[in-house]
Order: sequence, then structure tokens, then C-alpha cells
Amino acid sequence: METVTVNTKQDDNDNDNNQDGALVLWKYNNPFSNYKQDPVRIFIFNGFTLNISQKLSDPINITQNTGNIVWDGAYILSKYIADHLNLDYLSGISCRRKIRFIELGSGCGLVGLVAWLTGGYVVCTGTHEDIEHTKFNIKQNVEYVMNQQQNQFECNKEDEDNVVESRNRIAQLDKDNIQVHILDWTSLPTTEDTTNPLHKSNVPSFDIILASEILYLPDLHKDLVKTIRYFNHSKSRNDQDTCFEKEIKSKDEMKCETRVLGIYKQRGLGEEQFFKIAQVFGKLRVEWIDTSWIDQPSIGSHMNQSSSTTSSTYAEYKMFWLIPDS
Repeated sequence: METVTVNTKQDDNDNDNNQDGALVLWKYNNPFSNYKQDPVRIFIFNGFTLNISQKLSDPINITQNTGNIVWDGAYILSKYIADHLNLDYLSGISCRRKIRFIELGSGCGLVGLVAWLTGGYVVCTGTHEDIEHTKFNIKQNVEYVMNQQQNQFECNKEDEDNVVESRNRIAQLDKDNIQVHILDWTSLPTTEDTTNPLHKSNVPSFDIILASEILYLPDLHKDLVKTIRYFNHSKSRNDQDTCFEKEIKSKDEMKCETRVLGIYKQRGLGEEQFFKIAQVFGKLRVEWIDTSWIDQPSIGSHMNQSSSTTSSTYAEYKMFWLIPDS
């Protein structure tokens, strides 16, 4: 196997000439690497590689540039979508159409891309300040994944079974099934603003609203609930009027309502107050998701956590469904 020399010291101020090197066996999850600080982070989901660019040169704090990096919560939520989310959980949703996702605050775009890799139809959103970074990552990775699909198909041409499987995967992943749009929670599209790509007349009725690490600003909680309600389709909404897969008209599917799938880290910033506002103001009840599955070596390696700290670290993350009250 390949070996590389790596610096085992953590102090960036050490003189390079005085640094001791150690010859170690190279592996994908190198314990001496801090993947969080890489300009490009590499993830593998559903057999495809994603290269997620991070903007590390700008200052990042609670009020600015939070979409420049991949947060741990985004990775955990992506793993849940890829490995644990049962896409048939929505009562009445048929395998005849794709699950429809919209992500609020997409940032680097990892969560939205993974939802797309599961075969979903995805709309990623972000603010004016963050949207170009989101668009860049989505565009670059969609092109990369489509090339990977084609290469897989070409490599499997001689195997008839693999050809069928590859054709199905290529048909399933369509570059047009993931979009990126600007969305301001404080200024939602008005009834008259029909030219807005996120106006209700221009988007499908969504099945799942994705919310990764977006509860840290209490001043925006009411606006976030308004945004959720805006994209929530009720039992009375006519799916025949949507622009996506209009042929899906079964009565069973009309019974489905939009749910929110989210994750947040308990940082003591008033995150818990959001759920009270969601209940009272948005008529949304919370169902907590069991997160014991997070305690896996594969999760810790991407989060740069040692085995001695994983339990306490994972306990800080909470996953939830928000479901409209009947």
C-alpha cells in the first residue's frame, strides 16, 4: 500500500525545518488530517463521489458566511437520507414518481445533492449572499456524478445484468431534477409574483422540507415557520395543478402532507424555542428521531472525532420531523 509522510504536530507556528515527520500507512480516513479545513471535502454516497468546495478565506461566524463550510449536522442528515430514510414512509406515495424535496439554507449543497442521489427531485435554496457558492457546488457535482454514471455504464457493458442496473441508475438520476433558487424567509413570493421561480404556481407540492442546522438565529424562527407553511401542501391542495409530473393524480397521494426533516446541534442559542413557535404559530408537531445510529466509526471519521469523545459529541445533535397537526 501507499505510504506518505505526514506532520503529526498540531501547532501551525512550528518552524518547518524543526518538524518531525512520521512514516504512516496511508488510508482514506487519515487520523492526522482535519478534513473540516480542506478547501474541498470528499464524500461518497450511493456509490458516487462528491467533491464539496468550502470557502475558508472569509470570516465565518453565527451571522455571516455560515454556508461556506460543511457542518457536521449536514453530513449526519445526509447519511440519514442515504442510509436510513425510508422513502416510502409517506402514506400513499407511489413508486411511480420521485420524492420531492426542498432544502432551506442549502449552504455548500451536500444535503440537497444526497437527496438527489437517492432519486429525488430537489430544490436547493439560499440567500443572495450564499447562493452562488451553492450553485457552484451543485453544478460541479451534478456534472461529475453524471460522468461517473456514464463511466459505470461503459465499464459494465459486457455484463448483461450490470447493464440493466446501470441503465436504471442513469435513468433515475437526471441533471434537471435538482435546481437552485434564491429564497428570503423574510420576503416570500407574493400572490402576484408569478414570475418568481419559487411561486406556488411554479413548484410542485413538496413531500419533504430539509432543514439542516438552521435554528441558531431565534429572530428568524417565525419567518422560518412562515416559510415552512408556505411550502407545505395541505390535503386540499390539488396536485394536478403542479408543474412536476402532472400525471400523478391518485387519491391516495392527495392525502399526503409536507413534512420537515431537520437536524440541529444544541448550542444554547435558543434553538428549542423554535419548536414552541412551530407548534403555536405553525400548527406543527415534533417527532424526535432516534439518533443512536450515529454512533458509528464511519460517522466519527468524517466529523474528526476520537472514540473517546464521540458519545458526548453525538448527544449534542438532535434530529426531528415536523408534521402538520390534523
